[in-house]
Amino acid sequence: MGDVFIERMVKKKMESIDILIIAGIVLGILLLTPILLLLSMQFGLLTFGMLAVAGLVFGGYKLLCTRLLEYEYSLTNGYIAIDKIMNRASRKRLTAFECSSTEDIGEYKKNESRLKNRSFDTRIFAAASSSYENSWFMIVQSTKTGKTLVVFDPDEDLQEAIKKFIPRPLKFEIFGRNS
Repeated sequence: MGDVFIERMVKKKMESIDILIIAGIVLGILLLTPILLLLSMQFGLLTFGMLAVAGLVFGGYKLLCTRLLEYEYSLTNGYIAIDKIMNRASRKRLTAFECSSTEDIGEYKKNESRLKNRSFDTRIFAAASSSYENSWFMIVQSTKTGKTLVVFDPDEDLQEAIKKFIPRPLKFEIFGRNS
């Protein structure tokens, strides 16, 4: 069969909530800067005030960078790892699991109401948009995150590769005997 390795990057789209958060951070910096400078001048600690403003601007910049998200899906011989990449600078592993531990799989929008009422140890939403159009879900057992609902955006190649590694009865149930 040979080794299977597929890696995909999905950039999270800017949505209205992201724009509101960014506007709030910028507004907060603009409002707090003169207040910090006035207070520091009033107490004769202008140097401290300038350092506080620099820290405020740097902290605001770091917060702004957390809104620039990408997700990376890696499939290696039936082992999937999903990472969150912030501002193309820092990476955090969200989950990793064997496809053989899959309990359920399918299109998220078609099953959303059924999945909302189920209990999971962890819910991971690693999709490009919060509308979850064209998103898939997998319910898996992970050693790190327990029973996990993963919502992600695999392309056709990744979907076909995943089908090879999920349990055979589940594959036939979800995709039919011809897959």
